[in-house]
Parts: sequence; structure tokens; C-alpha cells
Amino acid sequence: MKLHGLYAKIIKKEAYNDLRCLAGAFDDFEEYPIISRDSRLKKLQRKLEKKDISDFLLGLAVFVLNTVRALARSNQRQLELTAITFTRFDASGGSTLVPQLFIYPSTAASALRQTLIKNQPETDSMEMTKVKQLFTTCGFVESFVFLESRFFDHACNEELVRIYAIPRQTM
Repeated sequence: MKLHGLYAKIIKKEAYNDLRCLAGAFDDFEEYPIISRDSRLKKLQRKLEKKDISDFLLGLAVFVLNTVRALARSNQRQLELTAITFTRFDASGGSTLVPQLFIYPSTAASALRQTLIKNQPETDSMEMTKVKQLFTTCGFVESFVFLESRFFDHACNEELVRIYAIPRQTM
């Protein structure tokens, strides 16, 4: 298996393939899934065992996030809050956790960070436990701070959960 070919199949149609989209000017937060289509997930399933796909995707997410942060520093651009997020915990994703890149350039990011810290539950939820287990397996758990956001959306009549993994050195 050629590394370049595997990555090319996964990212060539993703928005972040052109890193300018992540380093562009936007006022509100942006969130980009590492893979936005289940068909690309199926390509990975042909190359990797199902239990290893989340590990692969997390490694890719950490690489892209670090690259975006380095580019921002090189261009003297401030990214107030960057994170890897997880929002899909339902059965349709199976046991695969699909990370997303979360970028919030606004100074309002500090208020979001403080709100998240203030509203953390005393014990880890099932979703938080799954995410922390993934980061532990990949050897990244000590490099990130984990925060949870949970609210009920009346429009879709369901509880929405977002787990943030924020690089520790940015806290």
C-alpha cells in the first residue's frame, strides 16, 4: 500500500485539500470533516481493518490541524481556537469516529472556550470516553484537552453532542 495513494484517495475531494480554505478569512467558526462522504470511508475499509480506520483518520486530522496552525503562524495570522471535534456518535457511523477540523478565528473564541470549561460534566459521558480511548490508542491523549458541549435541538428533536479536543499548548 502506497501512502501517497491512500491519502490522495481520501483527501483529493475534501475542502481542506486546498489549505487556503482553512487559512482564509472568516468571522465565525468553520468545521470541516476529515472525510465528508461515506464512500471515502468505504475506500478505507478496503485497505484497513474497521477497528483501525478511526486511528488513521485521527492521525490525518492531527497532521492537518498542525499544518494549518503552522501556516497561520507563518502568515502572522491569529487562530483563536483550533480543535479536532467529533459530532457523529450514531449507529450510521458504526464504530468509526470521524474527526472534524474546528477553526474559530474570532476573539469570541475565548468566550466559547470559557463556556465549555465552565459547563463540563463531573463524569465523562459515553461519547467523551470513546474519544479519549481513541486518542489514548493513538498516543495523543496527553497533547489535548477534552471538552464537551451538549444541548437539545428542538428543530430536529434530538440531543446534539460535540466533543472538542483542543491542543494543550493553545489552552
